[in-house]
Amino acid sequence: MNRNRMIPGLVAGLAGAVLLSAGIAMADADDRRDRDDDMPRDDWMSLTELAERLESQGYTPYEIEIDDGAYEVMMVDDQGMVIETSIDPTTGEPSQRRWDD
Repeated sequence: MNRNRMIPGLVAGLAGAVLLSAGIAMADADDRRDRDDDMPRDDWMSLTELAERLESQGYTPYEIEIDDGAYEVMMVDDQGMVIETSIDPTTGEPSQRRWDD
C-alpha cells in the first residue's frame, strides 16, 4: 500500500477519535451539572451498611453505584431473580425496582 495514502488516513482517524472523545467528555460534564451526585453525603448510609441491610432482607448485592443522588444496586434475591433498584441513600428505602430474568 502507498505510504502517502496511509498517513493522511491515519491522521484523519486519530483526529476523529480525539474529537469524539472530547464530545463525550463534554456531554458527561453537562450531564453531571444536572445531577445531585455532588450533594453532601454526611447523612448517607455507608456501602457496608447498605449491603448488610440488603443481605439481612435476603438479597445478595453484587454491584452498588452512586447515580443521580441515589445508590443504584444490582442484586439477586433468594430465588435467583436479578433485581436492579435505586435506593435512597439516607433512608435505605427503594425508590424504583426493575426485575431481570
